[in-house]
Formats: sequence, C-alpha cells, structure tokens
Amino acid sequence: MTGRAFLTGATGFVGSHVARALCNAGWRVKALVRRSGNPRQLGIGDLSVEIVPGDLSAHTDLADAVSGSDAIVHVAGLVRARTLDDYREGNVLATVRLLRAAHQRAPDALVVLVSSQAAAGPARDGRQVCEGDVARPVSGYGISKREGEEAVEREWKGPWIVLRPAVVYGPRDRGLLPLFKAAARGVVPVPAGRSRIHVVHAEHLALAIARAAGRPDLAGRTGFLCDPAPVAIRDFAGALARLPARPARLVAIPDLLVRVAGLTQSLRELVTRRPHGFNADKARDLLAGDWLCDPAPLRRDLGLPVPTALEDGLRATWDWYVREGWLPS
Repeated sequence: MTGRAFLTGATGFVGSHVARALCNAGWRVKALVRRSGNPRQLGIGDLSVEIVPGDLSAHTDLADAVSGSDAIVHVAGLVRARTLDDYREGNVLATVRLLRAAHQRAPDALVVLVSSQAAAGPARDGRQVCEGDVARPVSGYGISKREGEEAVEREWKGPWIVLRPAVVYGPRDRGLLPLFKAAARGVVPVPAGRSRIHVVHAEHLALAIARAAGRPDLAGRTGFLCDPAPVAIRDFAGALARLPARPARLVAIPDLLVRVAGLTQSLRELVTRRPHGFNADKARDLLAGDWLCDPAPLRRDLGLPVPTALEDGLRATWDWYVREGWLPS
C-alpha cells in the first residue's frame, strides 16, 4: 500500500533517509521543513517531495498540511535537551499537536511514530527487552519518548504503529561523528566497554519505516528495529579504530570519569542555557548496562532483508564523511 505520506523531521539525520525510502517505495511525500532549513543541503533536495514550511510548535497550524494523508510518519523529535520539560516539549507536546491536527483532516491515516529504544529502557538482568514488556526508561530523554508513545496510544483513534530504533549510524549522522573524528585523530575513547548494544544503519532503518507506513494490518504494535546481533561497545569502538589508514588506539574510560564528564557538561548547560550532545542524562543511559532488545518480530513481519554488516556500514559512513568534508581526507 502506498499513497500520500506526511513526514516530519525530513531534513534530520533519520528523516532524510526516510524521505528517500518513502519516495523509492512510491509514496507521494509531503515534508514539514523548518523555514530556516535548506532541503538541498540537508539531504532531500534531489527528491520529488512537496515542502511544507513550518514546525511542530504551538504557532503552526498543521491541519491543511496533513489533510488527506494516508500515512503520517512522525520522525521529528529532540535528542538533546537541558531538562525533562524541554524534552517533553519536543517529544510529547509536539506529537500531541500533530495528532490533533491530523484528527481534523486525516482521521483515518496510519500514524507511524519513530520513537527510541530509550523509551523501553535497558536490558533486565541481561535479558533483552521484548515487545509487550513494561517500559522502564532511565533518562529524561527516554521518559519523554515513552510519554510520546503514550500520547499516540491515548490520542489517536485510528491505526498506529510505534517503532523503537536502537543506536542509528550512517551518512549525515552528527551524533556519532565525534567518535569518527576521534578515530581520525588516532584515539577512540571507550566508555562502558563491556556493555552490549544494538545498532542499525540509517538506510536499513528507513526501509523498515517506509514499509511500516504501508502496513495498517500491524496497527497497535510497538516494536524494535535494529540488527539482530548485539555488539559490545569496545568492539564497536574497535571497528571504528580500524577505519583510518593508520588504525587508532582505544582508550578505556572509567565509569566515574563518564559520570563526572556528564555532570560537568550539565553544569555548563546551566551557564550557557544551551544543550550539549553529552550531559548527565546521556551518561545515565550510557552506564545503564546492556541495551538489548528483540527485533525479530518486526523484522519478520516487515520482511526486512539481511542488514548491512557493521564493518561495511561503518566504512561506507566514513567514506561519506570524508567525501562531504566532515572528516579530513
């Protein structure tokens, strides 16, 4: 099934890949883009996408924009913020505004919410989190993403699907870019090295999201999207360290230093009133132990292909960064 899709977050890292995947699948895409955003610079300038200037703030009327949509794919959200209230503004209240606008003009649309594994929380005594398990987020970010899921469950009377990606990497990602830059400089820090995580390449994730947008038969599902096998953080760092022509050195970071660094950055945020990529909230997630989940049900039901091998995906990402000037050649 394809038709008309309304997409938020289209010029962000994941959203730009989703826009491409939706277009490739035959959807007619209408993308909400901030007035300050440049679609060409942000990865969707070459796509046949209708641009709708605006955002998800209380000042934007979205009713006309979502009118007639067959699918509403909500990717936009805050991944960094200073406070839980800030996270709630970007991940909960913005979602509610979108749903209420859609209720007026597209009440039968399938809503696909791209949430996060953080909404479910880390593994329980070494056991992966499965669909249907009670959510136990451990950070402000995770709490806000879970509350965004609850908003969909509560507000939307039509069909909906909630997708929880694990750690996402790939071209245009700025979140993990500092680790790639560290590898280019010759030293890769390794915090919580023994902890295991799940990862997923952005293109593979985008394919899954695009397929979910055409699957109203999966309505009511909340599931995980990631590669089947987890990877230890130190092994992920080791794969990064092998990317430069001269392999980088791994440096283990003690948990106490991670906590101190997170607290220091949070104190900086109080002074600058600007969020940073790493703070006490992010440190809490990082040190929560294994982040394991079960992607098998959604992988099966969406008919997803074998994912990109981690080494190949990281190499392709490295090459893209170099080609675009994000890393030195």
